[in-house]
Amino acid sequence: MEKEEKKLIEAALFISSRAMSLEEFRTLTGIGALGYLQTVMDELVKDYEGRAIEIVEMDGKYSMRVRNDYLQRVKQFAQDIEISKAALRTLAYISKNDGILKSTLVKKIGPKIYADVHELVEAGFVKTHKAGRTSKLTLTEKFKKYFVQEKQPEVKDESQTMLPSETQQ
Repeated sequence: MEKEEKKLIEAALFISSRAMSLEEFRTLTGIGALGYLQTVMDELVKDYEGRAIEIVEMDGKYSMRVRNDYLQRVKQFAQDIEISKAALRTLAYISKNDGILKSTLVKKIGPKIYADVHELVEAGFVKTHKAGRTSKLTLTEKFKKYFVQEKQPEVKDESQTMLPSETQQ
């Protein structure tokens, strides 16, 4: 059974775009004892020692990533960056109000935007510029490349280009 649980945790770490907690692994595997679950996690971390991929624990959460030794050589193969739904909502608001002050955004959306803005800056979609005691948030070229579509040429409605005699047929 332990082997199956490790495989399930490994699959979850691989597919997840965020760090996962022991509590999430407990729910996933059905393992009730946190001590036993911690042992399973320690074994899984050890299984990855010496590989190009590692499982790291930070602040009680685990994630799977490429070891730093290999990252520079393989990063061009990485998929597009995924961002959380909350950060995406914040990004939508910033895109409608490019150049908005972070303090204004906090008043409109709430203090949760601090984490969202950090995520967006890390992803390269937003830049922050000091503006007094707050920051001005602006969109980057990367944002424009991902989200802004160039205008498509307008397609004329054929009914407007028909001669009056053609429309009465």
